[in-house]
Amino acid sequence: MSRKARISTAMVSLIGGGERHAWTLEELHGGLAQQGHSTDFSSVFRAAEKLAADGVLRKLLVEDGRSRFELATEHHDHLYCTRCHALVAVPCLIGHDDFAALERATGVTVRDHHLILSGLCPTCRIEAAA
Repeated sequence: MSRKARISTAMVSLIGGGERHAWTLEELHGGLAQQGHSTDFSSVFRAAEKLAADGVLRKLLVEDGRSRFELATEHHDHLYCTRCHALVAVPCLIGHDDFAALERATGVTVRDHHLILSGLCPTCRIEAAA
């Protein structure tokens, strides 16, 4: 197995490990290093971009200007916590009928969507109320 394939495989394993939902490139680089995978930042960047282009990862562009990467699993939306900067998966509340109505009203065709809400994650919401 080539070095590039090992990094990609390790990256998918790291993201699927459940420590967090979505990872920045810096977090991926650090997480791989903690697991003993010595690699440079540009290799992490290239591997993440390739995995996203191949449909293995989903790349999310967040308001803080830093991309996050998550496994491309079943559709869900996200909440970006403005306090701790976590990206939290939330269920999608936009149904097929909503898109159909939007398409009829505007003449567009919706093929996919990625919604990122801003607010407080459950932990920060509790801390803010205390």
